[in-house]
Amino acid sequence: MFRYLAMQDVVEFALMTLRDRSPVGSTGDKHPGLYRDSHTVFLNGHVVQDGNVGAFRAGDQINISNPVPYARKIEIGKMQMSVPAHVYEDAALVVAARYGNRAAVKFTFMPVRFGDIAAFAAFSRAIRPGRRMSDKARQDWLSRQPALEIRARG
Repeated sequence: MFRYLAMQDVVEFALMTLRDRSPVGSTGDKHPGLYRDSHTVFLNGHVVQDGNVGAFRAGDQINISNPVPYARKIEIGKMQMSVPAHVYEDAALVVAARYGNRAAVKFTFMPVRFGDIAAFAAFSRAIRPGRRMSDKARQDWLSRQPALEIRARG
């Protein structure tokens, strides 16, 4: 019986790929490496410690995202950086190329409702250009972060 233990390898490679592609910041940055070190693993929507997905079962979903408020800006290229944008989008392609026979890997956006992004979404007055939104819709939109979605191929 296949026990899905290989999913830990997929997650570890995905995290390594994201960290390798992450911008680190400059000498004057208050928190150099914060983005690189904040990639977070979720199993069925719940944060797992140290990226350990040992409880993974058939039909479960793994997500990897980043709760720093500027993760979306890094992803879409709205920040001045020496590294290319699209960290998560490019990582999805790399991970899928390596583990596509074991896992379906795709780039998406997911709501992250904890940490600095939750505080940012709760207090920001930003809205999508040209739209009127309820407070709940605005907070949902502001908390959506780039993510990898990983599912085992059955």
